[in-house]
Amino acid sequence: MGRRSGGFFSAVALWLVWLAGPVWAGLEICNDTDASHNIAVAYKQDGRWVSEGWWNLSPAACITPLPDDLKYRFYYYRATSPGWSFRDDQLAFCTKPGIFSIVGDYDCQRRGYGTDYFAKIDTGKEGLHFRQELSAHSSPALPSSEEAGGATSRLWGRPFVGAAVFHNCSPQFRDFDSFCTFVGPGRVFTVLEDGRTAKQVFAQLREMQAGTPILMEGDLAGLYENTLELVLRDVKPRSPNVEDEFLEALQGSWYSATDPRDVFTIAGSGRRNRYAGALTSMEYLSVMQYCGEYDGDGPYLYAWDSQGGTGLCYILRKVSETELVLSYLPRGTELRYLKVD
Repeated sequence: MGRRSGGFFSAVALWLVWLAGPVWAGLEICNDTDASHNIAVAYKQDGRWVSEGWWNLSPAACITPLPDDLKYRFYYYRATSPGWSFRDDQLAFCTKPGIFSIVGDYDCQRRGYGTDYFAKIDTGKEGLHFRQELSAHSSPALPSSEEAGGATSRLWGRPFVGAAVFHNCSPQFRDFDSFCTFVGPGRVFTVLEDGRTAKQVFAQLREMQAGTPILMEGDLAGLYENTLELVLRDVKPRSPNVEDEFLEALQGSWYSATDPRDVFTIAGSGRRNRYAGALTSMEYLSVMQYCGEYDGDGPYLYAWDSQGGTGLCYILRKVSETELVLSYLPRGTELRYLKVD
């Protein structure tokens, strides 16, 4: 009895040291905000995705959900707190209320789990230790227009803030909800003109050019496979990042160096494929520093069919005014295209 009790208290003491002592290895998450957050993480283990949570993290406190040496460059996490918005990267993992550890990021609903979107942690390289501050992705939610002294405004879903590229708006028809679409990392965002999003926001969108980098703020009203339905409160142009600049360089028409009948045209975040003049498919495009299980050799071009289905990953080897070279994954097949004059 005494030996068992001593072992128990030794384990508790080691656990307390792990919580409060200095961290020399693993992924450390620190709360540099003034609100308590619930934390979940996702990572790869033995070739499979694992998501774990929830830890409660008080202000000024730190936890180390992954205490071992870091084997990969990228890890993922989510932080939630009432009245705070979390800027995720639209990377979905399985979750559930309370304490959980879930293997696999597929068929979450069918397996009885929920789905949440996580932010990417870029540790820079494999190493012993990395510290992530919550303020990098979590911030106080903006007040509603009612709180700000304007008209009453209701919530239509979970608060959402994110970056994307404007794609287009559909024509306006009588008795039909027109819509505008945006493309983010592997996701399509749709905003319906059904009265929930202010008319002035739609007027602003209809003046935008395809391919404009934007920052969106609103409510996540629905999730359908790789399409997210948003109710927008605000949208504004943002400064282009590296991925946006690559996408801009891809604009225009290209034909295969080995088969000139194989032609595609990129406009904004869409690619229309034609063969011998016949339209074969319409795809959405994202330029990212990761693509599924691939990271570290980017930038990557991710393409997926507008009607759903499996996406394709390419490494962007070269893009110039006249030449485009892609490496199709996982085989690494080189694809070379020339710009149509």
